[in-house]
Amino acid sequence: MRNLLWIAAITALSACQQVPVQPVDCPMLVEVKMDDTARWLEEWHQDITLPEDQLLQTFKARELEFERSANPGSRLRLAILLAEGPQPVRDQARALELLAGLDAGQASDSERALAALLKQVIEEQKWLSDKVAETNRKWKDTQAHADELERQLQELTTIEQNIQQRKLPSSKE
Repeated sequence: MRNLLWIAAITALSACQQVPVQPVDCPMLVEVKMDDTARWLEEWHQDITLPEDQLLQTFKARELEFERSANPGSRLRLAILLAEGPQPVRDQARALELLAGLDAGQASDSERALAALLKQVIEEQKWLSDKVAETNRKWKDTQAHADELERQLQELTTIEQNIQQRKLPSSKE
């Protein structure tokens, strides 16, 4: 799932970089500015490589920023770190809560798109985690059943061997 965010970051960065565009019939130069969401994804990519103490400081700074101003930007910056950050700061349930509380009216199109992508990534990871847990449970149940059948087979084999070893009383004619 990190790869999905990484691909999204690269796509967003390549799509949002300042690119000079000059139409054929117009000598005016047009610039496309990089969106905040692309910067946040770039920040996230830098954050995941930080040593744990710096990562925790960054996390606390993001929380403080969100507490001071719960705007879509501060909400998303914190949600990105919670959703796809390293283990010491990862809390996908809280990230989902933050994303659910996003005011779509205040958020830009790219912020809404990033929030939707993060929700999808988190939900897919949860679904996959649930499937793995279910598969593990079924495997353990199957293993326990196989062990029980093996035990029963061993008991039957022992009974059969005892029967074969028994001496039949000789019959008198």
